Amino acid sequence: MNLKGGRPEKFGTIAAFFYRLWAEPALSALHARIAAEVPVDEGRLLDVGCGPGRLTRAIAERHPRLLVTGLDLSADMIRQARRAPRLPNLLFRRGSPASLAIENEFDFALSVLSFHHWEEPESDLAGVHRALKAGGRFWIYEQNPEASDAEIRADSVPLFGFLPVPPALHRRLARGHGFSRREVEMTVAPVAAKTPFGALHVERSGSTFRLELRK
Repeated sequence: MNLKGGRPEKFGTIAAFFYRLWAEPALSALHARIAAEVPVDEGRLLDVGCGPGRLTRAIAERHPRLLVTGLDLSADMIRQARRAPRLPNLLFRRGSPASLAIENEFDFALSVLSFHHWEEPESDLAGVHRALKAGGRFWIYEQNPEASDAEIRADSVPLFGFLPVPPALHRRLARGHGFSRREVEMTVAPVAAKTPFGALHVERSGSTFRLELRK
């Protein structure tokens, strides 16, 4: 069960198409900020729960010496991600972290607005840990329902290019698709503590929390 206690979310052909068409453009400001925050310029990076790959591609474009891999459990999301022109330092794979037959390969990993969906968070966190090199970091970005209006507006663009999302609505959505500070401390941190990562460090990052783990 995912850490929000909700029903599993499935992204089939139609959902993946509309996520790429509508949701990803609305997240473009957030994606640009996160791509700029990536703290490595070379080596290998893993984007877990990449969806249709807009952020993954933005990272690859911004960091051309970084080999970027997008990973998603949904075959339809991966098909959407592969529709855009190929980049020499970008590839997409279907799967979950727990299913990766990879050890000590990535220098850095991140997951953006995806972790709350994970149905097996403990085993998937262990999979990310296994895939990272010694000293590698894993940053998890999740919506913060306590973010300020200014933080929300800075990370948002209007839906369809003209329809602003009110901060109050953003917070309402974030309560179901994100974590409050208390939920991070009472729910997420104890799960992380059961994995090889151990301690979880929390930072506020715009309209999100950035949950930092290190191998």
